[in-house]
Amino acid sequence: MSRFKFNEYATVCDECDLVNIIPPMAQSEKFTCSRCHHLLISLPTHRIEKILAYGGSGLLMLVLSLSFPFLSFSSSGIGRTVTFWQSMSVLLTQHFTFLGALLIFVLLVLPICYLLSVVALAWLIKKRKNRTVQRLLLRTITVIQPWLMVDVFLVGVLVALVKMQSMADISFGLSFWSFCGYVLCLLKSVSLVDRRWFWHQVAGAAMSPASVALPARSQGLIGCHFCAAVVAQEDPHCGRCGHTTHSRRPASAQITIALLVAASLMYIPANLLPIMKTTFLGVTEPSTILGGVFQLWGMGSYPIAIIILIASVFIPVAKILALAWLCWQLRFSSRHSTTQKLKLYRITECVGRWSMIDIFVVATLTGLVQMGGFMSVLPGAAALSFAAVVILTMLAAMSYDARLLWDQEQP
Repeated sequence: MSRFKFNEYATVCDECDLVNIIPPMAQSEKFTCSRCHHLLISLPTHRIEKILAYGGSGLLMLVLSLSFPFLSFSSSGIGRTVTFWQSMSVLLTQHFTFLGALLIFVLLVLPICYLLSVVALAWLIKKRKNRTVQRLLLRTITVIQPWLMVDVFLVGVLVALVKMQSMADISFGLSFWSFCGYVLCLLKSVSLVDRRWFWHQVAGAAMSPASVALPARSQGLIGCHFCAAVVAQEDPHCGRCGHTTHSRRPASAQITIALLVAASLMYIPANLLPIMKTTFLGVTEPSTILGGVFQLWGMGSYPIAIIILIASVFIPVAKILALAWLCWQLRFSSRHSTTQKLKLYRITECVGRWSMIDIFVVATLTGLVQMGGFMSVLPGAAALSFAAVVILTMLAAMSYDARLLWDQEQP
C-alpha cells in the first residue's frame, strides 16, 4: 500500500494566485505556497479519528454546559445563579432582541451546526457513504468556520468576573468547566479541518488543466475559491465542487470600502454612547467603552484593562485603517513589498473577531447581575453599534481580495 495520503497535481494559493505543483504527500507533512508561504495543506495523523473524538467530546461538553449552573453571584447576602442558556436568553427577556439572538446564534447555533457537520462528515468519509451529503456538510463547515467565537466569549466571561470581583463574590459552576472543555474541543476540531484534504476525500483529485508554477490568471486559469481546484477561466463553475468561479472577487475593493465607511459611522456612537448601564440601590450609572477601561485600571486590573483597550478600541480602528490603506494600495502602490502588505492583511483578518470581547462582557454581566432595584446591569445604546462595527469589519476583511495586491507586480 502506498505511503502517500494526498495525490493531487496542483492547487492555486488563495492569497497570491500562484499555481503550486503538489508533490505526493504522506501523513504529518505540510505544504506551503512557494510564493507567499501561506499554509495550503496539512496532513496530521489519524485526522478522521481525531475529529470524531474531539467533535463528539465537544458536543457532549456542550450538553453538560447547558445542564448545570454556569456562574453564581452574591452580594450583601443576595445571590443569583445562572445557567449558560440564561446568560444569553436574559437579553431576550429584557427586550434586547438583536443582541440576544446574536449571542445565541454565534455561541450555540453555529458551533452546534459546525460540530454536527464535521462529525457527520468524518463518519461518512470513514464509512464511504453518501457523497451528496458529504458535499453539503463540507460547504456548511466552510461557511460557518470564520464566525465561531466561543473562545472570545470565554475570555469575555473572565473579564466580566474581574470587573465584578470588588463588588460581589463570584463562583464557577460545573457548567463553566464543561464550557471550557467545549471550547478546547471545538478549537481542536477546527484545527483539524483542511478543506483541500476534505474535498480530495469527498470528490477525489481535481482534473487540473496543464499548468506551471506561475500565477493562475496569467495562464488562463482560476483557483476555485471553495475547494481550491484549478479551473480553466472559460468554465463558469468548478468541475469538482460546482461552485461559481471568479478569477478575482467581483467589486472586491468597492464592497470593502463601502463596509469600512459603514463601520466607521457606527464606531462613533459605539464610543460616545454608554455600552453598559449599572444600577445600584436605585442609582443608574452609564459606562462607555473607555469608561470601563478606566474603571478596570483604577481597580488595579491592569492586564484586563489593556486587553479591553486593545480589543475594543485599538483593534477596530487599526482594522479600519489597515483595510483602507490596503484598498488605497490597489490604486497607488507604495514601496512596501507585497509580502509585507499580505502580512498586514492576515493580521487584520485574524484579530477582527476579538473585538467582540466587550459585547460578551456586557452580555455576561447582564445575565448574571439581575437583582431588581438593588443591583442590575443592562446593555447601553452603544452595544448594538459596537456589535455592528465588529460584524461590518469582519465582512470587509472577507470581501477584500488579497490577490489584487499581487496583480500590482505583474508587468
